[in-house]
Amino acid sequence: MNWEAIGAIGETVGAFAVVLSLLYLAIQIQSQNRESRIASVHELNESFRHAITSFQNPNLADVFARAKDDFESLPETERLQFISMVQGIMRVWEDAFHQHQQKRLNDTQWQAMVVQFSGYLSLPGVVAVWSIRKMAYSEDFRAFVDSTTPTEYRSK
Repeated sequence: MNWEAIGAIGETVGAFAVVLSLLYLAIQIQSQNRESRIASVHELNESFRHAITSFQNPNLADVFARAKDDFESLPETERLQFISMVQGIMRVWEDAFHQHQQKRLNDTQWQAMVVQFSGYLSLPGVVAVWSIRKMAYSEDFRAFVDSTTPTEYRSK
């Protein structure tokens, strides 16, 4: 056997090893992306659960129950409590919105969240808070929420 044949065999084995390494890396990246998406959904769900735990407090539940329909009639301290509750929920939705834009949430997960959060947007009190606090959110999220809000509640 001559050196040229041995060199050709070595190059072939080396090229095969490179291809195997690239396949292994592709599988690892795909697995890592899947795990990242799963973690993202879990984080969003945890954030949402945390945001709505305030409703378990009887006093805050009472504030929400009154504010959802008549935000303006609340005393200032209760309006502030309601604003805090609504903003907690809206921040979770904004995070989900950006995660969906980055393809970390699939369409099925995103649509379930849109249904959930849109329910809040049908409440006049939530729309009142959105109208006074919406400038604190990203422009693309504001546009999305405004397009999602039922026409009769849409703020200017």
